[in-house]
Amino acid sequence: MSELPKEQDKRDPEREAWLTNFYTENHLAYEAYPHEVASPEQLRFIVYTEPNQLYYPCSDRTFNAIINKTDSDWLIMNYMKVWDKVKPLVTSIIEDRFKRDFLLNLLHIKFRHDTASLVMLPSRIEKRLLHIFIRVSEIDRPLARKKEEMNKKVSQLLDSQSYRDAINDREGLSLEADSPLDEIGLRISFLKLQRLFSLAFNLEKVMETEELTKEKLMHFMSTEVKGSGWEHLEETLRTWHKDQEWHYILWKSPLAGSILLDLEIIKILIRFGVKVIISVKHAFYFNEITMADVMEDPYLADRFKVAEIVTERNISKNALIDKLKSDKTIFVIDDGTQERFNPLLTSVTFARAFKEADEVLIRSPNDAWYISRSSFSYTRNMMLRNLDVNDYLEIQFKPKHPKAVRFSEADLRAKAEALIYHLKMEKRKGKTIMFYSAIVGSIPGQLEMAKKILKVFVNYLRQKHKDVVIINPAEHFEPGMDADDLMYMWEIVQRSGLIDIWRFQTYEDIEKAFELMGEKVPPEWVGKDATYSTGCTKEMQIAREVQKEHPEMQIIGPPWEKFLRRKEYGVGKLYDRTLGDIS
Repeated sequence: MSELPKEQDKRDPEREAWLTNFYTENHLAYEAYPHEVASPEQLRFIVYTEPNQLYYPCSDRTFNAIINKTDSDWLIMNYMKVWDKVKPLVTSIIEDRFKRDFLLNLLHIKFRHDTASLVMLPSRIEKRLLHIFIRVSEIDRPLARKKEEMNKKVSQLLDSQSYRDAINDREGLSLEADSPLDEIGLRISFLKLQRLFSLAFNLEKVMETEELTKEKLMHFMSTEVKGSGWEHLEETLRTWHKDQEWHYILWKSPLAGSILLDLEIIKILIRFGVKVIISVKHAFYFNEITMADVMEDPYLADRFKVAEIVTERNISKNALIDKLKSDKTIFVIDDGTQERFNPLLTSVTFARAFKEADEVLIRSPNDAWYISRSSFSYTRNMMLRNLDVNDYLEIQFKPKHPKAVRFSEADLRAKAEALIYHLKMEKRKGKTIMFYSAIVGSIPGQLEMAKKILKVFVNYLRQKHKDVVIINPAEHFEPGMDADDLMYMWEIVQRSGLIDIWRFQTYEDIEKAFELMGEKVPPEWVGKDATYSTGCTKEMQIAREVQKEHPEMQIIGPPWEKFLRRKEYGVGKLYDRTLGDIS
């Protein structure tokens, strides 16, 4: 993994310039493309990174080949693999000879241009070529017919008596005479899971076989499924089966045809108390399923009637959790990309879904290949289909980083309810409850100072007021929490009806805090107040809604009109975004 040296005398200006060029040329620099590239906070929903550590969406070998300017043969070989995928796509889709030759020449010119400097990632070149192909050809779903035909055949297979007989056959079911009914049910489910994974693994051979009898299907269902990921899945499902709670699996990048088998797998997982979030591609990416496929393919549309289709690409944490807590058990989102797994470019919705998931299962062999060859750790356990094995299906396990912390909705609600209970006890003693909303992360580089100002001023208020419980949100932060977690937790408390006074930070508060610290107000804090925080703006909206239900609650601070400069809070942090930035 790449890490920028901390000591000034160890920094290599040439290397840092090459790194900067790598990120900008690949359009992966957040500073240069803030509307396309995930913020560092959003990236940390998915990837666990240490301070100063740079994330790159490729294998370690590919990154080192580019940055160290070595192993160029490896890089060129991977470039050629991209061309070997794109060229036959064009020749198979475009029938008009002139248009086909024109496109091939145009794409080859772009391919040679982008590969000449040996700085572009193969996956980024692939995405650019696909984008040009779709734009020029004006075909949004190039392989739609092929995918639909595949889905049609699998749909017919699932409706056949041969399939029903094969999936329900007792062969291979190992039971002891004293096996309890619970264990019998588990073993039946695991046997069906193994058969469905095996059938999906052999799907290409299945589709080439005529007269799919029960015996032939049993053969295709008998491929051995093994690996640390398969063992982890079985162990996890056994645990979840016992706790009687809902858990979430993010199902990443299903493929045409096998997506219908995936749905059969998911139906079994639901019996274990699992809700599944299926992540598809935003736009065409070879045989991977896109949101358009789900909506327009008649065979998918019919099977996905039971699912909740989430089309928002920038969903809030509250809205996502509300959906997950509904009666639905299957959800479909798109990851916001048209390329291999790339957390730097995925949508806000995908990042939040990843963060809310208990486990992630990667169905795309291409994604699995890259993830398994990257030394980065992720915030969730990942189960990966291995591309390199042909005679059996291996599902690998990539454990989450040991320091990655997950606060589930239940965890956050429990913390909120504990605080609510404490506030109720304080109110019974006749005390007044005051909630203090202040700038925390809205001024770049001032996070620690913001916390210091907040602590100093709240302590001042506590000394000044008698029998007033003043809530300083910063005092309830726990390692691993981000602003999404905090906002969700605090909204539960804020809507409890227990707050008597909701005070929003004013510039006078900030001046007083610096006075108490014996310091002058620095330029970056002059004129600032709660209206400069999108988090506080969100809280002011909540405060106004709460006041309608509880008119006795008092709101102190800047007028509402001043808050209108802000509209929404960011992903993983409370940062400023003007109305003009929001499409």
